[in-house]
Amino acid sequence: MHYATKEIYFEPHQYDRPIDKFNQSELNDQIMKLQLTIEKSELLGSRLREKNMLASGVKFSWYRNREKEFRKYFAQEDQLVFCTDIRNLLHQLEEGEYDPSNWRLFIDSSKRSLKAVLLHSSNVLASIPLAHSTKLSESYETLKLVLEKIKYHEHEWQICGDLKVIGLLLDKMSLFPIRVGEQGQGQT
Repeated sequence: MHYATKEIYFEPHQYDRPIDKFNQSELNDQIMKLQLTIEKSELLGSRLREKNMLASGVKFSWYRNREKEFRKYFAQEDQLVFCTDIRNLLHQLEEGEYDPSNWRLFIDSSKRSLKAVLLHSSNVLASIPLAHSTKLSESYETLKLVLEKIKYHEHEWQICGDLKVIGLLLDKMSLFPIRVGEQGQGQT
């Protein structure tokens, strides 16, 4: 069999205009759209840099340390990592004016971890992690510790979670007042 190939010739005038290089925002957008891992985003950035396709000052390894600016809002005591300044964390994330009534606290646990995250009532904003542990077990004492560390009493969000979490909290509600989601709203 014989295959014909068509050669393409480029005229020099095609390269008269300057090359439109990727700026930081465009590179970040492409990495997010392609859902690249850290390693693949660094590979893409490296290849684009080799081909001189990145504007000056563009960084592609910043993903390795992107949490640094948020570390100041978290602390670790014993086996629990938790948020110490929720208002300023939300401000840093540029989530707009903070109104606790627009957020719900979701608590979940499994055999491997316990976590507490804030969920926005509109479900448009991303969840905000507030507490996490891979060592603590699901018990009333652990849930009380989490609520104390994230200063639940200052915010009084509605709490949602699985039946075991809600059951543990309701059983001891007189010891630690909480707001549990109403069943009619699908937040039990």
